[in-house]
Amino acid sequence: MKKLLYVLVLVVVGMAMLGCAGLPKTVQSQSRKGVVESEAWKKFDKSGDVKFLQVQTTVPKSDEGTGVLLDGSLGELLVEVQVQPGVEGTESVWSLKNKGPSTVWIVAAGGSESAFPISIDKDQAVELTTMLDKDRYTYLVVDNEGGGKTQLDLAAKCGGTDAKTTRGKNMTVIWF
Repeated sequence: MKKLLYVLVLVVVGMAMLGCAGLPKTVQSQSRKGVVESEAWKKFDKSGDVKFLQVQTTVPKSDEGTGVLLDGSLGELLVEVQVQPGVEGTESVWSLKNKGPSTVWIVAAGGSESAFPISIDKDQAVELTTMLDKDRYTYLVVDNEGGGKTQLDLAAKCGGTDAKTTRGKNMTVIWF
C-alpha cells in the first residue's frame, strides 16, 4: 500500500511539472497543475470555472540583478490558471498592475510568443495573452528584486470568465 501511494504521488508531481517543463526546478516545484483537491477543500473553493491555482501570497524578493532573469531565484513566483472544459476560448488574457514601490518583471509565460522579460514599473499596467495548452492550463512567472512590500495585482480572463482564487478573488502578490 505504501509503495502504491508513493508511486501515485510521483505520478501526480510528474504530471504537474509537465505544464511548466523547461522552467527552473524551483519554479516547477510551485506547480499545482494536476493536483486533486479533497472533497472537504472543494466545499470552500469559490474559484469557479477559471481558476488561479495559487492563493494570494507573499514572496521574498530576489537578489539584485536576478529579477529580470528566469533563473530560479528566490522571488520568482509561478502563477497558474486552469480553465474548465465548459468555458469557451483557447487563450487567457492577463492584466497585471504594479502598485509599487519597485519594478516587477514577467520572466516567462506558457503559450506566449512575447519576448521576455517584460518590465512593469510602479503604477504601470500590462496586458498579456497566453494560449491554453491541451489541458486548458497556462501560467506566468513573475519576479521582483526590490521587495519593500511591492504589490502586483493580477487578473486573468478566458472566454469572458474571470479567473478567481479559491477565495473567489483576483490574485495579489506582495514581495518583502
